Amino acid sequence: MTLSEILLAAAARWPERPAFSDLRSGRTVRFGELAAQVDAVGAFLRAQGVAPGQRVGLVAPNGLGCIVASFGVLAAGACIVPIAASQRPAEVQGVLDAIAVNACLAAPGAEPVPATAVPLAGCGDACGDFGFRWIDRAALAPEPLGSLDPAFIRFTSGTTAASRGVVLSHRATLARVEAADRVLGLRSDDRILWVLPLAYHFAVTIVGYVRAGAHTLLCSDVRPAALAAAAETQRASILYGSPMHFARLADSRAAVRLVAVRLALSTGTALPAETGRRFADRFSIPLGQAYGLIEAGLPCINTGHMGAAATSVGPVAPGYEVAVFAEDGRTVPTGTEGEVGVRGAGLFDAYFNPWRLRDQVTRAGWFMTGDIGAFDAAGALHLRGRTKSVISVAGMKVFPEEVEARLDSHPAVRESRVYGRPHAHLGEVPYADVVVRDEHRASFDADALIAYCARELSSWKVPLQVTVVSSIPRTPGGKILRRPT
Repeated sequence: MTLSEILLAAAARWPERPAFSDLRSGRTVRFGELAAQVDAVGAFLRAQGVAPGQRVGLVAPNGLGCIVASFGVLAAGACIVPIAASQRPAEVQGVLDAIAVNACLAAPGAEPVPATAVPLAGCGDACGDFGFRWIDRAALAPEPLGSLDPAFIRFTSGTTAASRGVVLSHRATLARVEAADRVLGLRSDDRILWVLPLAYHFAVTIVGYVRAGAHTLLCSDVRPAALAAAAETQRASILYGSPMHFARLADSRAAVRLVAVRLALSTGTALPAETGRRFADRFSIPLGQAYGLIEAGLPCINTGHMGAAATSVGPVAPGYEVAVFAEDGRTVPTGTEGEVGVRGAGLFDAYFNPWRLRDQVTRAGWFMTGDIGAFDAAGALHLRGRTKSVISVAGMKVFPEEVEARLDSHPAVRESRVYGRPHAHLGEVPYADVVVRDEHRASFDADALIAYCARELSSWKVPLQVTVVSSIPRTPGGKILRRPT
């Protein structure tokens, strides 16, 4: 079954049920209407000559148009290359070049579609004002791509190094959806408050919501008060966002209770323990977290209701195997740290540029994630940090995430970023950037914050210097950007 066929099946079962609502515009599209508009976009693309397996870039902000256009590209048999509309023109062009994109579909004003692009006339009001143009109709992909039945080529987040195009087939994506739903138990009466960039979070979650017949509420205003008000007034039953979104909800001064919420799930990056605690204390709702990887889907999920430690990403989801490996390639005992490896039907199919099939990247079927973690005695996985972001101080390892957790627990700190800088004698030493809460700016003391860290952290983990910044650089998906900016 293809991903567009999942939508058709949902439309046949629930034609009058609301599928997506854009809270900013107030527009709602029902499953039957959605399927009709998707079919029209697919027919339009085929009429333009788009062939199965071709790569179609999609540049669009969050909204109904992005949903319809995405499924429309899939309905045409083409492969989506999602590109965040917030990216700079040079960044957009870089993706188009790296993936050898054949054509591009874009919302009004989005690069690189000019005024001469062909409008999507007759495709419904959701994306009828989008434009289509050929980029390089004859551009070829590596020969094995077509046999993989590709659905998406999506770039990795590039938090510590250059991004890579990850190829996901319809088969692998559907395996991810089925695995996640066996844990989440999505229902047709669920109302999901959606705040994440669709360009980076579509393959598992949006398809899963459609498959379940749920109603997804697209919320573009993520200021604390607006976010809390949307969750309350829309009676959302599922909150799915990044740690940043849940920190904002916890910090909101709005008088809301979120009584309809049955599941709050953080994803995108490790959930700081302090954020989870503040959210749970504020709303009496446990905040779970999912271990999300573009190469693997959601191999571990902690719903917050399964008894797993709140600081863990939970047990292994059905359909996956997860293990922790030592540097010599052997698995390590429970409680011992090592690199996390994942295998299962939901693994990616290839890297596009440079082209490498999954079997050329994995080790005996295991995809090595670059994450450092350990299993506890109950079988839940705890993430410690990234291999590439580890700071080596005179041979001692420092995980930035551990230091950030301590910094973020200080009442004056809203968020932080820890990184290493070269040192003549120690190799590297940790430095920190912090965003100070408004009410503490006048009295903030960086030396006092360093002393606060020193009371609970080993001396080599304590930041040598703390710098106050206005914001922490992040990827569009919400991860802290650790490579030079």
